[in-house]
Amino acid sequence: MISRRQFVSRAGVLLAAACSNPAGRLVAQAAEQNGGPLISVDAARTTGSLPHFWETAAGSDRTVVGLRQQWREDLVRVHRETGIQSVRCHGLFNDEMGIAASGAGNFNFLYVDQIYDFMLDNGVRPFVELSFMPEAFATSANRIFAYKGNVSPPRNWQDWYDMVRAFTEHCVKRYGTTEVRRWKFEVWNEPNIDFWAGSQEQYFELYKQSALAVKKTDSEIQVGGPSTAQLDWIPELIEYCSANGVPIDFVSTHVYPNDPQKHIFGRDHLYSFEEVIPRGVAQVKHQVEASKMPHLPLWITEWSSQNPAFIADTIKNCIGLTEAMSYWTFSNVFEEGGVPNGIFNSSFGMLDQWGIARPALHAFVMLHKLGESLLQADSGPVLATRRVDSSIAILLWNLIAASEGGALANGNPTGATAGASGSKGLLKRFRLRLAGLEGKRTVKVSQVNGLRGTAIPRWREMDSPKYPSVEQIAELRNAAELPKPEVHRLGPDQAPEFSIEVPPNGLALLEFEH
Repeated sequence: MISRRQFVSRAGVLLAAACSNPAGRLVAQAAEQNGGPLISVDAARTTGSLPHFWETAAGSDRTVVGLRQQWREDLVRVHRETGIQSVRCHGLFNDEMGIAASGAGNFNFLYVDQIYDFMLDNGVRPFVELSFMPEAFATSANRIFAYKGNVSPPRNWQDWYDMVRAFTEHCVKRYGTTEVRRWKFEVWNEPNIDFWAGSQEQYFELYKQSALAVKKTDSEIQVGGPSTAQLDWIPELIEYCSANGVPIDFVSTHVYPNDPQKHIFGRDHLYSFEEVIPRGVAQVKHQVEASKMPHLPLWITEWSSQNPAFIADTIKNCIGLTEAMSYWTFSNVFEEGGVPNGIFNSSFGMLDQWGIARPALHAFVMLHKLGESLLQADSGPVLATRRVDSSIAILLWNLIAASEGGALANGNPTGATAGASGSKGLLKRFRLRLAGLEGKRTVKVSQVNGLRGTAIPRWREMDSPKYPSVEQIAELRNAAELPKPEVHRLGPDQAPEFSIEVPPNGLALLEFEH
């Protein structure tokens, strides 16, 4: 195992502390033999802005779980620590929400009010996904997931239109026009695969009816789609809207690192596992720019990984390509496959059952601490930024390629017990050459990796209990938290070079302050 790292301020170097077991010594020796890349950062030179586009939204299970206490606790923490601004949920119109369970014209907004009230009271906006089909409107019994969301087209388009309009009008009446204009209304979820039992032509009609209903309430409320899987249907929807005068304010789609490359790019194995998301997003960006509506904002409303280094690397490589990336999901209160199968299940979430933090949460916490201005830096696994208070935040990561460590450990979105803790590969030493640090007197060092910011090692020491006791849960919660940053003074004659060792698929944050 890799031991805790200590910062040696006198030498200006982050070095491995003495390891107490052979495995730790071997990893440290390998890093010594490999040396490490030199990355130069000029803290006095900015190269552009860094909008925190990854904080714009996060995903959730179906809407009704917003009534659960654990979901609510998770939402409050994720918003407070990562800056997430809105939440996107499936199943707004499922019968369990009651909105149209009694049929056309008999709408009930009790549950949606309770959920949206809570979100807004805690600083988070709804990202409204208009799905799925109320049973009273449905043309068939095509259903998806354990909660049986109906995915068929409506028998009567007017019923769908009236419901969407009534819902939108209710939101405006309850929360005000100014507030609702700041939301996004997205039509359906992944209609190009099993989430829609109709054709593409029928989806376009669904989109039109939805967009017209929203705009009838207020023309400035933002509506978009097609919310497709695997980056599909973007040129087609834009062409449809352009040709038919249908309003559209943004386009949205989804991409995961394990999506089929032949479908997305036309050829299998064209890119590495780590390149699929940024290459795919760039491809869709070019499709929008080549369309009749070249300035439409692009939203990636689903993507995921449980690997801190993969998360940081993906976000860096998507800078400038998209207005938003909505991580799927923030909470493990998630029942697409039914009731989760115990703790540390293979499902989505920045947090696990009982609100236990995963490394993914800590990755987003560190990303949130980055500044709003990019600094001049060499290429590589680094994001160097300046904050508004002039302090410097630098993020470094050691991403092990899936070809070396395996897809589960290196980005698979449901690898909850993999990610950093299941990683193969060598510890990496980074050498930093820093200029422009005038006036900075301290550096704070934080890391998340296979030993820090994860409860998995402690859970395994407990013999991996499926249903841990109350005492064990408290211990696991504590084990999952990051230790306080190590704070070190920089002397007046501090050398401008530092080095830091980052374990496989780990992430390190350096904060230079006055």
